[in-house]
Amino acid sequence: MTVIQPLDPARERILLLTLAGIQFAHILDFMVMMPLGPILVRELAIGTHAFGLLVSSYAFSAAAFGVLAATFVDRFERKRLLLGLFALFGLTTLACGLAPGYGTLLAARCAAGAFGGVLGAMVQTMVGDLIIAQDAAGRIVNYNLVGWLAAAIALLAIALAGRIQVRS
Repeated sequence: MTVIQPLDPARERILLLTLAGIQFAHILDFMVMMPLGPILVRELAIGTHAFGLLVSSYAFSAAAFGVLAATFVDRFERKRLLLGLFALFGLTTLACGLAPGYGTLLAARCAAGAFGGVLGAMVQTMVGDLIIAQDAAGRIVNYNLVGWLAAAIALLAIALAGRIQVRS
């Protein structure tokens, strides 16, 4: 059994801020579809049912690949797996932004959900490892929740900015 050594405070803070940033990116990517709804429906000429599939495809893909990843994820070093998943997540998110039509956007959202869902689970696992290694559980969990809170605030700002008309 491997004993986890506690990190010094400076390295712990860097790790926690990195994990919070990854969590922020994952949650922001998951939630950004709702404020974009009217724009996507209009630009892609799709109905609300098709838009609902775009939104839910991320969650369904994350759930399916989360179960699949549980069978092999412990065979890899967590740091390398986290970095690899984040790189693939970034590429699939970029593919969402560059998707020319509904079909490619749906496929890219499924891929982003697959990597993002496993990525979110990896962040939670690494936070759990830090909690086990140290007694400062509340502080560590609070850092992780900063990613969720920042994503919610950013999306609220995006949604409000889309509703406010500035006339010059």
